[in-house]
Amino acid sequence: MKKKSIQENSAPVLRVDESVSLEEQIAQRAQELWHQRSREHGHDLTDWLRAEREINEWHQKKLRGGNSTTPTEKALIL
Repeated sequence: MKKKSIQENSAPVLRVDESVSLEEQIAQRAQELWHQRSREHGHDLTDWLRAEREINEWHQKKLRGGNSTTPTEKALIL
């Protein structure tokens, strides 16, 4: 009998751990981007700048009244 594959939600989700510094949040996101690209080297600055933008946008949305489900780690669908 064949196993059925479960499709995951294809929308990327940004998870932000507010218990760490802003710099660490950006570093974690940059590493996630690197992993998504199969750990291909040579894009570290691009990953860092994208992570910085995404984390800053997340914080801006939060300041405008976004809510979340957990106190330390929150998610945003990109």
